[in-house]
Amino acid sequence: MLTRRNFIGGATALAGFAGCQPLGTRSGDRYAVSILGDTHFDAEPESVYHSHYDESNRWAKIQHEEFRRNGEMWRKRCRDLLAASARLAHEKGADFVLQLGDIIQGDCDDVPTHKKMLDDCIKMLRTPYPQGVPFLTVMGNHDFRGKGAREAYLQFAEPFISSEAGCVAKYPVFSFRRGPDLWVFCDFETKDIGAICACIEADSDVRYTFLVTHGPFTCPDSSGSFRWRLAGHPDCEAGRRRLYELLSRRHAVVLSGHTHTIAYYRHENSFGGFSEFTGNSVWKAPEIATAEPICADAMKYATLYLADMDAKKRVDYEKDAALFRPGVKDYFFNRGAGHFRLDVAANGVSLEFFPGAALAPARTFRLA
Repeated sequence: MLTRRNFIGGATALAGFAGCQPLGTRSGDRYAVSILGDTHFDAEPESVYHSHYDESNRWAKIQHEEFRRNGEMWRKRCRDLLAASARLAHEKGADFVLQLGDIIQGDCDDVPTHKKMLDDCIKMLRTPYPQGVPFLTVMGNHDFRGKGAREAYLQFAEPFISSEAGCVAKYPVFSFRRGPDLWVFCDFETKDIGAICACIEADSDVRYTFLVTHGPFTCPDSSGSFRWRLAGHPDCEAGRRRLYELLSRRHAVVLSGHTHTIAYYRHENSFGGFSEFTGNSVWKAPEIATAEPICADAMKYATLYLADMDAKKRVDYEKDAALFRPGVKDYFFNRGAGHFRLDVAANGVSLEFFPGAALAPARTFRLA
């Protein structure tokens, strides 16, 4: 089996991370987590990772534009963002680093190249953070996109996260304890929502429950593929309602990415309530390093893009959003990019949003 050691080829030791204490063995009531949203790591020129890309792909033109975008933003902006996140981890401490999926662009269509892209990405992202800080990532759709890429990603991710977190990490869902808290990671495209619920229910004697998913659970404000999220498939309606109730009874915190937006939802309902934060680190243009909201009115949740939808899509969207809309009591939405810090303490959970490469938070959200 491909292990963390022979996959990374010694990069962990070179980066100064050898011997980190697994999260499952850590205790203490208070800790902080450095968070990165989607990163879409890539490089210039395009041929570094995409020389085997299959041009028969009907999305080829769109992907070439993404390769260009990624290369341009990783020249400097995203490296500055990463440096700012790591600097705060050095100055204020961090229990671990969490990346919310789509850690790489993918689209290599060649297994050795895909593995190299993952290897290069992990080396680069880990290096600036303090020695001994575990690095976790959740499966995103780009992470296994391309020929043979899903198996290549799982060969990397499952043993890697198992080592970092001190658990048996196997998709579609796995969990570990960090002191009094439960952390659950899942493949957001799975239709087996019952397995996610069972994983949460199996560990009930916890202080806080965190669910980490690349695709958000709350139906987002979007005129596009709003169903491409956790439990968003039409076949998942019963599972979606079960998970909604379970998260609400737990007063859980959901952490997600995928939409390339920043969103905060605080839900209250007859079961209790939960919160979700969606993060983004795809800093595709300088001007999106902003914390100014497009919307911060809970009454307008799930209404922002209705006018852009045709009649059928609008009916489908309204049906999906109907489960969430009545319970959304606080809402924040923008199309920004940045990095984030989660503070977990006995008196609650809060998250700071740092636009772009900022070192001072522009917004703080109460999650629990």
